[in-house]
Formats: sequence, structure tokens, C-alpha cells
Amino acid sequence: MAHDTKDRILDVAETRFADQGFAATSLRDITTDAGVNIAAVNYHFGSKEALLAAVLERRIAPVNRERLDLLDEAEAAAAGGAADLEALVRALLSPPFRRRLVADGGAVKFLQLAGRIHSEPHAQARAIFLAQFGEVIRRFVPAFRKALPRVPEEEVSWRLLFIMGAMAHTMMSTHMFDVLGCRQPSDTEELLEALVQFAVAGIKAPATVRKPSRSGAVA
Repeated sequence: MAHDTKDRILDVAETRFADQGFAATSLRDITTDAGVNIAAVNYHFGSKEALLAAVLERRIAPVNRERLDLLDEAEAAAAGGAADLEALVRALLSPPFRRRLVADGGAVKFLQLAGRIHSEPHAQARAIFLAQFGEVIRRFVPAFRKALPRVPEEEVSWRLLFIMGAMAHTMMSTHMFDVLGCRQPSDTEELLEALVQFAVAGIKAPATVRKPSRSGAVA
């Protein structure tokens, strides 16, 4: 029964945070929809911030565990050398697709929530979201830099940002295929494969030569 209550609170919180935003959602909104009292939220989570972290961890933690497992496999196959670049890209991109964060209707609200966290000016919610990826960042960034010795380290990080952005947009914007006048992919595997090939080509492209603006900002 306690497990059912906890899951119900998480489901309602995910929907409310996605629809209204973290700041605009009160614990009373959540407890009313979930049919529980504030004491139940405090017992299971302790605070609204901890509840948001639990909502995110429920979706993100399994994906990140799979990412790290695939990274371990790629590095083991390299036997101390640089891991295969495509294997690294697949390790980073494939788990969200394989765990049906694209096609599964139950994940729609989570994707909406992730988009809202990034678009709304709430630093604490964004920090809670980014904290979910600490170990992934710590492990993947050096692995990609090792696999791309001819690309400046800073540019490798930029390219990872671009790849993650492409992944997030692809996951949340599958309706754009109709808008762009092209066919829908036959399944998520086809979509993933196209994204992987695009990402590999981009991340291994020759390093660019840039002249920073006088202000130091991007021109």
C-alpha cells in the first residue's frame, strides 16, 4: 500500500510539474490530485524539491545506468586505448530510445517536464535536473576527449552539447517529420540509427578555427 501511495504521488507530481511548472505547482495541488495528505508527501520525500528529484530519478536513473554499462563495455573492448567513437555515441544516445522514452505514452509527460525545466527560469529545478547526470558527464566527457585527440577539448564538450540537444529535440519533436514533408521512421530503431550516424559524423568533423569576439562572447 505504501508503495502504491508513493508511485501515485510520483505520477501526479510528474503530471503537475509538466503541466504547470515546478514553481507554480504546490504540494497541495499534488496531494489533492493524488488523494493523500501532506504528511504522506513529507514521509516519502520530505520536500517539494526532493519530490522533483525523485520524479526525475525514476525516469533518468535506469537510462544512465545503461549508458554507463555500455561505456564500460566500450572501454573494456578498447583494452586501455581510446574507445571506439561510434560505440561511445551509441552508449550515450541509445538507452533513452531503447527504454521507450520516445514511443511510450507514459513518458510523454516526462519529456514535457524536461523541456519545461530547461525553458523556465527556475535555477533550482534546473540544478536538480542536471544533478541526475553528474556521473554520466564525469565518465563520458574524458572518454570522448580520448577518442578525439585532434579536436580541442573545449570543442569536444561543445559537440557533446550539440549531440545531446539533437537527441532531446528528436525525442520531443517526432511530429516535425510531417511538418518537414518526410515520412515517419518505421520505428524508434530507425530513428536512433539515423541520429547516431548524424552524431558520429558531426563529432568527428575536423576542428574549426574560430576568432572569438572582442567581448569574449559568441558573435
